[in-house]
Amino acid sequence: MTTDPTPNTSPGTATATTYCEIRQVADMAELRAWAAATGVAVHRRGETLEGHPIHSATHGATTLVCVAPTTTPPPVVWRGPFT
Repeated sequence: MTTDPTPNTSPGTATATTYCEIRQVADMAELRAWAAATGVAVHRRGETLEGHPIHSATHGATTLVCVAPTTTPPPVVWRGPFT
């Protein structure tokens, strides 16, 4: 997965330049392999509303993102009887 700096010159289309490309990969192994191949680090960026950790790696205009499965059960939510 590399960035194609060549403008799109197909008939009937306007010339396009890629400024930012974000792709989601299936698992952390694929993200780590791509990061190692491009010589960049994998960073934890936060988590989803469901508590799944989000990791990403960026090289040039391309960012790959992986939403990893949660290794812990969701937190217990207590609701009082008067709320």
